[in-house]
Amino acid sequence: MAASNPDRDRRLAGRPRYRYRDANPLSDEIQDLLGSETFRRLKRFQKVTDALKRTLGEAILAKLKPVRLQESVLTIDVLDGPLLAELRQHRERAVLQALAHAGTGVTDVQWRIARSKPPTRPLTRPLTRPPTT
Repeated sequence: MAASNPDRDRRLAGRPRYRYRDANPLSDEIQDLLGSETFRRLKRFQKVTDALKRTLGEAILAKLKPVRLQESVLTIDVLDGPLLAELRQHRERAVLQALAHAGTGVTDVQWRIARSKPPTRPLTRPLTRPPTT
């Protein structure tokens, strides 16, 4: 590939465009984003994550994944069974109090084991041997 040529770049930039391009005001785009339902959900999830981080700590939070926040029920995937049992039996009340204190509107937490993911890379060798002749 050839190196960039400033004269060629200026010539290409100076070509007329064949259709009108209207710039959208950035303030309108930002206002639409800030007023959207998606942005409100993201802010609510951020409050949930901050409350979990304060209550459980970084080490446990690395093994959790808040997956759904529907109405007032928060669903959290947990990587392993012993941690799931500890959270359900010993830490659920503290988590609910922290979520209420953070103003998330969560009144119930559903804990579940995270589903294992299929391998992301292909197998390095075939499962069966090709027939030999």
